[in-house]
Amino acid sequence: MPTAQVPQFINMESKIVGPLSLRQFLFLAAGGAIIFGLNFILSTGLWLIVSLFVAALSIALAFVKINEQPLHKVLLNAIKFYASPKLYTWQRSQQKKELIEPPKPPSPAPKSQKRLTVEELEKLAQELEEQNKRQ
Repeated sequence: MPTAQVPQFINMESKIVGPLSLRQFLFLAAGGAIIFGLNFILSTGLWLIVSLFVAALSIALAFVKINEQPLHKVLLNAIKFYASPKLYTWQRSQQKKELIEPPKPPSPAPKSQKRLTVEELEKLAQELEEQNKRQ
């Protein structure tokens, strides 16, 4: 019986440009192109500060993962979340569900209640029997 080989490392990107994947290479190349273009526009001091920020951002986009998700996907999801409307409406279901309450345990008689005598209990029992017969 032939056995099928299970693919290994299916969640890894292909290394296209040396040790970098195409996505990583494009982020680093875009960061380098932006820094190169800013060299002609900005003065040296300002260019250095902005280029450090752009380099850090492009390196982070190329290599940082949060919960096994690339940083650019996390940032896109965050933008979509904050840009989308947040209106949650509750709709009552059509079915009515009746709750059955468990029987309550009998509460102890308050101490201020008077105790009935045997005669009074017999009289009360006769009255209740008469009411049950009438119904």
